[in-house]
Amino acid sequence: MLKEVLHIGLAFIGLILLIQCDTTEPPPPPDGDKIKNTIAITTLWQDLNKIAINFTRSQLDTNRTFTYKLKRKNPTGSETQFLFMLLGTDTTFIDENLNRGMEYAYRAEAEEQEGKTIDTSKSLLVTTLDTTSHNINWTIDTLGQPGDFLYDIWGLDESNVYAVGFVELQSGNSSIIKWDGIEWRAFTNVGGVKYGIFGFSEASIFVVGESSNRGIVAIWNGSQWTEYRSDYFLARGDTVYPLRSVWGSSPDDVWAVGDQGTIIHWNGSEWRKVQSPINLILYDVWGTSSDNIYAIHISLSQQSQLIHYQGNSWTNITNQLPTGERNFTSLWFDKGGTGYIVGNNVLFYDGGTFNRIVINQDKFLLRVRGRNSTDVFAVGQKGRVHHFNGTDWMTYPELFDESPGMELRGVYVTETTVFAVGIINNGSIIYRGVGQ
Repeated sequence: MLKEVLHIGLAFIGLILLIQCDTTEPPPPPDGDKIKNTIAITTLWQDLNKIAINFTRSQLDTNRTFTYKLKRKNPTGSETQFLFMLLGTDTTFIDENLNRGMEYAYRAEAEEQEGKTIDTSKSLLVTTLDTTSHNINWTIDTLGQPGDFLYDIWGLDESNVYAVGFVELQSGNSSIIKWDGIEWRAFTNVGGVKYGIFGFSEASIFVVGESSNRGIVAIWNGSQWTEYRSDYFLARGDTVYPLRSVWGSSPDDVWAVGDQGTIIHWNGSEWRKVQSPINLILYDVWGTSSDNIYAIHISLSQQSQLIHYQGNSWTNITNQLPTGERNFTSLWFDKGGTGYIVGNNVLFYDGGTFNRIVINQDKFLLRVRGRNSTDVFAVGQKGRVHHFNGTDWMTYPELFDESPGMELRGVYVTETTVFAVGIINNGSIIYRGVGQ
């Protein structure tokens, strides 16, 4: 599939003719035209001042030459339209310089050379993001026994949350526990130690970890776990070392990373080890699409290595990090391609470059995750929790805990609630924050 990406204000040579104009009301279609509504139009993502729209070629656009219009009705009622030709089957259009927290209506139209409207899309309403609140009420739970731990957390919503590690509960010992909105319960257990979790639905959850110094993966299909251990990988000629993190663009496109540069890929039917550009511990992995994925090497004594997948192979792009920035553990990117790397410092990626930012950090950070670009949390040692609301960063001193070995290792964000999990001297610990 040929996909075109349009940014307002950028020129594309020989591919797209783009004209912007404002009208108060769109001209009506000529009498007798039969509108088919075969142009599909969807929202890919939005942030404070941008909206990414994807729409497909009209099913009527075969032998005839069509001109396409994407019309945006502004909150004031005025209309802006963008005119261009399509060469591919679908197009991603990024509308910029919008107002935050505002609703915009989009509609695509296809015209013949005579100016007749032949086909349209249905209207699509999209609201740009607004800043989120820093006001959060926190509850702290300590679970299990001394020596228990939680390393990562993921969920579907605030009442369906899964954390991994190892915890001893009254309902049973487990490397996976589930929050049902009222309490934490032991979830169906699988062997080994769990370090990472990511999922797509209650019937598609991936967890990774280790057993006997070798990597293991387990996939939940809604009723049972299927495990993939060292013998599975050895039968394919692969040695898979302990796995630390997992992320996927879909249930048929999942990546896991771990020790000695281990990278494995799930294609929906099998796991395969993939060539890595480094042989160091890969501690975290995150992406925005099937062909834009990053993984970070953890290091406390030397420069962390950053690697990138662009659809064909993984490459080392550490030279893109600022000079002198060394020790990192985690990364996260929003759907628009901006994001953060955290560790000894915090780097912000604006879509083109990584730059250091200051967030009132005084401890090492171990994980960063967000719901979108206006609701991001970074957590780490001694109960440090930092929140970005789209404008600025907030730190929560009421959560500081100087207990020996206290670390927050994982964080998960919903529209109303944030969960952070980790380790404390008398068991595993969970911070649960509800927005006001």
